[in-house]
Amino acid sequence: MKIGVDITMLVYAGSGVANYTFNLVKNLLKVDRENEYRLFYSSLRRPANFYYLSELEKLGGKVYDFRFPPTIMQIFWGKLQIVPIEWFIGKVDVFFSSDFLRPPLLKGTKGITTIHDLTWKLFPNYHEQRIVDAHERKLEKTIKYEDEIIVDSKSTKADLLRHYPQIKTNKVHIIYPGVDDRFESKAKDEKMIVVLKKYGVGYPSNFLLYVGAIEPRKNLDKSIELFSELINDDKFKNYQFLIAGRAGWKNEKVFQKVFDLNLEKKVRFLGFVYDEDLPYLYCAAKLTVYLSSYEGFGLPPLESLSCGTPVIAGDNSSLKEVIDMKFLVDVNDKNKILERMKFLLENDVKIEPENVKKRFDWSASTEQLLKIIQKLPKRN
Repeated sequence: MKIGVDITMLVYAGSGVANYTFNLVKNLLKVDRENEYRLFYSSLRRPANFYYLSELEKLGGKVYDFRFPPTIMQIFWGKLQIVPIEWFIGKVDVFFSSDFLRPPLLKGTKGITTIHDLTWKLFPNYHEQRIVDAHERKLEKTIKYEDEIIVDSKSTKADLLRHYPQIKTNKVHIIYPGVDDRFESKAKDEKMIVVLKKYGVGYPSNFLLYVGAIEPRKNLDKSIELFSELINDDKFKNYQFLIAGRAGWKNEKVFQKVFDLNLEKKVRFLGFVYDEDLPYLYCAAKLTVYLSSYEGFGLPPLESLSCGTPVIAGDNSSLKEVIDMKFLVDVNDKNKILERMKFLLENDVKIEPENVKKRFDWSASTEQLLKIIQKLPKRN
């Protein structure tokens, strides 16, 4: 079969969707030697150290690299729904997209799409209106053309079927993402000091860590308030809070909170962290903080646990489905959160990295996706 994949989300290197896209396609290319993969990528710019396309080409993927402005693609594919993707990559039997744009397909091409979460539906105030509209249009097309739908968790499947009961249940497939092999203990790695120095972090040092986009549903303003209370305790007064990730949208409250609480020297925004460096930050941290209100899956807590570092995360959505209860808290109960943070920092809590990796394995995810693809008919 000829399989097309939209890998445009790789432009957002470091984001959850970019990591998902890269790891899924990388593992498809490693496992599947029978089918042909045509990979569509488009962006005007390339992030620094952008190795993703060459890596996928080395594994046998054929990359179709364009420099279309994102606004043009959103108009053609999102609003007007014209210009089939095959005009750029040739005819395919199946086209897989994990972006919020579902391009038009030629007659006879089967569609597969990933719905990572329904934050835009459940919490529209967390998003820009254009993004909400784009997701809604994509889902309308997904339903109309009866695409196979991949979701990252039972939680997202339940949300999807509750809000869109017209979707046939057998069209929705739960495939858990995996945790990349690079997330493992680096405590004895001689590179640790060098990598951390790159980000102005000493080793060893005491710090909490957040990894992810800076956006409203992540509750970073609340996390910063809790950190401020934590360091009022003499036992934790020398701690810092490191925030690794790109600024997303509606993030003004986060930066203002740091200023209001006079934490400019205690809370550090590292910005984008390279993939190969991230495990070192997890391993050096004392605790990873992830008090999100809602997640379709939530990779950072699992990456942290795979590195042997404890996590404090929200007891909601998919998080309570994939993370051990001893690391979960009600994100609205500040006293309980602070109490749990102190407990996790002061006690040697048992973590089982191998169990995390065994449960969330990209090879297994890929095999599940291939079974779905293989059941689809080839183009006549």
